[in-house]
Amino acid sequence: MTIHFLWLSVLLLLSSHTKSQNYQDNYSPSYDQIIHFYDSLATNYSNSKLIEIGTSDNGKPIHCFIIDSDKEFKPEALSKRKKVYYLINNGIHAGEACGIEASMKLANEILAKPSSQKYLDNVVVLIIPVYNISGSLNRNNSTRVNQNGPEEYGFRGNIKNLDLNRDFIKADSKNAMSFNNFYHQWDPDVFVETHTTNGSDHSYTLTLIASQKDKLNPEISAFQYQKMIPVLYEEMAKKSKSIIPYVYPVYKDPKKGIKDFLETPRYSSGYTSLFDSYSFMTEAHSYKSYAERTIHTYEFLKSTLVFLHENHKSLLKSRERAKVFTEKKQIFPLNYVLDSSYVEQLRFKGYNRKPINSKIISSDIYTYDTADSYDTVIPYYHQYKATLSINRPKYYVIPQAYNKVIERLKWNGIALDTLGKDTTIEGTNYYIVDYKSVKSPYEGHYLHYEIDVKRNFESQHFYKGDILVKTNQPNVRYIIETLEPQSVDGFFAWNFFDGILQQKEWFSDFSFIPKAEKLLEENDSLRLEFEEKLRVDSSFAKDDFKKLNYLYKSSKYYEKSAFRYPVIRIEEENY
Repeated sequence: MTIHFLWLSVLLLLSSHTKSQNYQDNYSPSYDQIIHFYDSLATNYSNSKLIEIGTSDNGKPIHCFIIDSDKEFKPEALSKRKKVYYLINNGIHAGEACGIEASMKLANEILAKPSSQKYLDNVVVLIIPVYNISGSLNRNNSTRVNQNGPEEYGFRGNIKNLDLNRDFIKADSKNAMSFNNFYHQWDPDVFVETHTTNGSDHSYTLTLIASQKDKLNPEISAFQYQKMIPVLYEEMAKKSKSIIPYVYPVYKDPKKGIKDFLETPRYSSGYTSLFDSYSFMTEAHSYKSYAERTIHTYEFLKSTLVFLHENHKSLLKSRERAKVFTEKKQIFPLNYVLDSSYVEQLRFKGYNRKPINSKIISSDIYTYDTADSYDTVIPYYHQYKATLSINRPKYYVIPQAYNKVIERLKWNGIALDTLGKDTTIEGTNYYIVDYKSVKSPYEGHYLHYEIDVKRNFESQHFYKGDILVKTNQPNVRYIIETLEPQSVDGFFAWNFFDGILQQKEWFSDFSFIPKAEKLLEENDSLRLEFEEKLRVDSSFAKDDFKKLNYLYKSSKYYEKSAFRYPVIRIEEENY
């Protein structure tokens, strides 16, 4: 059976439509057709298998299609691994269907074309056909107003209206829980997620987000950027399908420069890179035809497969070294900003902008004139610098009350111990000094940012059953990124500890005044500080509540738990 025949015959067999059903006719298959297609491949080819890897929020299973010439269909530890595990995730935004169909085309070719069988000598291919299943079932033809086809597609949000590509750390969805568990069972070496994007217009059908180099393990960064990416760009150019870094303009016009997209751990590739996987997101350009987007995505997935086949030994060795490096690492950068002092020149083929004349707008809005193209070099900012670095502690201790945090650690393969008895532990406590929160819900959370803390070394009482997390384990970067309160995508930022941000006990002014006076009489240093504040701060001196509250917070009466981050750091081996 030829590739072309199997490809069309399966889709036509499953169709209730009369016309040809594939990307060339601006058609995207439905969820049921996709799963039936993979099920049919698994039936016809014994070196493939369709498995369930977990549950989606609407109760339907999430599938993974495995192609393995050894027919093992189970994960192998990295230390024993002779093949690269290549994971492709599709349909996280279910309206972005080109990757779904590109993966179907790739799977079909690998299995049906004899010359493609050689790739399976060195690569195990894992394909998640559709990740956002409820979004895929919510088919329509109008919600992606900026997208050029297909005729029907799924919806970006899932059944809880979550954007699943913001959910990998907070894991509000069953999808994320399933993915976390699956990912750590299989530990894929290379991860690619397929997307469609809009924004500025340009000549490129496919752009690429490679996990940002400055936040990567240096072993991963060096291999990915010095060896892998140049080959992928070269191979795509040979196919007359040149790609470009994701077009993220510094200003509105990409001609003035673009910058790297910093995908933090809330995003798929930011999440997978925490575990030293080579991580990418393809971004097909929504203004190009659906057929173009599908073919370009397919060709990138195929080029990646060929590279992995030809470089499997060096890639696996690089990843082994990366894991050793992470386990020994003592200082972990967390948060980053663009380093605008570093800029390179990038060849870019774009379209000049021109203003739109419209009766419904009063300001200048620009469009892109596809008849007026240019080929030039533009500024490319692709270096980031860390704004926060954290020394690795020996342990973190988490009160068992924070079960949502604990279960997410478990989903991510973190080894946990429990305290065998009530224990007083000396360690480093954080206190939240200041923070900002978004004004309206972002993905179901009032996300915190610009978090400021102070550290105190003090004793804290813990109970039998509380959780001890040692950092001497493989996934230490995930531990630090989630448990450090200033981390941009940590559990504190995502509101898992918001109960600490409210004072529970207060004072009555008339009853506290005698205690405040006594406090000043008995504590000379406090009295001097108080008098100095009265002298330099006139608004404070005129506000009786501020004065009493200042003394209250300086007294033994003020609760120690207010704004105290509940996770304690233990810096030494013995506690």
